[in-house]
Amino acid sequence: MKFIADVMLGKLAKRLRILGFDVLYDRTLNDNEIIRLSHEQDRVILTRDTALAARPLAANHLFITHDHAQEQADQFFAAFPFTTHPDPLTRCSKCNCLLAPIEKKEAQDFVPHYVYERMDSFVRCPACKRTYWQGTHVRRMAIPERMQKK
Repeated sequence: MKFIADVMLGKLAKRLRILGFDVLYDRTLNDNEIIRLSHEQDRVILTRDTALAARPLAANHLFITHDHAQEQADQFFAAFPFTTHPDPLTRCSKCNCLLAPIEKKEAQDFVPHYVYERMDSFVRCPACKRTYWQGTHVRRMAIPERMQKK
């Protein structure tokens, strides 16, 4: 499943991307563009906008009722009881592209020195060129147990 989030759901979009979900999010998109892209790309609209949710062409949507990102994520998972999940930490949290592994040497100029010295595995976004690694922040993230690799 693919999703598109409205301007009010930036934190949810980022969280879902980190969890591996394909979530299109662009603060500059208006309601008409969100609807158009949802139809063109077969995406479910995630929205907090009652006017958008009420539009007949936006029928394929989930209206998010909560203000806080964790409650929004809980509502998302309750609405879509996935039997399989994407792999967490495989999408760029900024631009949604799939991340690609890179050689350690390629990361040297793009990560702090202490990170380069301590880590062996890096990935990069082919679109925005952000470099990622599984640092201590990954252990602190609340990745749902049902999505963790066994």
